[in-house]
Amino acid sequence: MHIIYIDDSRDEKLVTFSTLMIQADNWLPAFQMVRDFRRELKQNYGIYVYKELHAWKFVSGRGKISDRVVTKFERSEIFKEALRRTARLPSAEMLTAAFPRGALLTAFERLLNRLNRSLQNHNSYGFLVSDEGSEGAYTRLVRKMAVYNPIASRFGVWLDGQPFKNIPLDRLVEDIFFKKSSQSYFLQLVDFAAYALLRRERPIASKTKYGIDVAFYALDPILNKMASPRDRYGIIQP
Repeated sequence: MHIIYIDDSRDEKLVTFSTLMIQADNWLPAFQMVRDFRRELKQNYGIYVYKELHAWKFVSGRGKISDRVVTKFERSEIFKEALRRTARLPSAEMLTAAFPRGALLTAFERLLNRLNRSLQNHNSYGFLVSDEGSEGAYTRLVRKMAVYNPIASRFGVWLDGQPFKNIPLDRLVEDIFFKKSSQSYFLQLVDFAAYALLRRERPIASKTKYGIDVAFYALDPILNKMASPRDRYGIIQP
């Protein structure tokens, strides 16, 4: 069994997703590693252990996160270190996607199919955990795909001569569980990852000066490159 955390990041043109898969029997060691990291941030920067760290606010210098001033440079270094720590979590695997903002549900659908395939490869099942905000649309989509999920053949037609084949999701357990990101260190980490991908795809000067545009590469050790073999980092795209 895998626990899978999902979140997205958006600007006016693009939406990016990241998912963090962790084997259930490694969840507690992974949680302890993340909790220890948060305690380090408290000790070194005064950042409150239970304060939600939201990626774009964090790197922009917004929000009272500490009992002292944490500069934008320090925040950018913490942001990059959070991604490095994510890449060291036991049994962690990450799938990512980048689509035009208007294709959000299409991106989510493609991501679900790749997650299902990855779980099949692991001979495992997955329980999805998502940030609150899109409960209705996401739940309906998952339920539909569990029954009817037409997949186009990459060769034009399947062996039976049909262009599409119904391949329902068969590895996802129950509906998506929606949770406040403020209550989940792991959701905050996938938010950081999704934002790192957003700034890689659409860099802006105010963040590039601190290296946020290349922070995504810290996740390379856990990226599922087979999720999209045509992309060097496995990023699922239109």
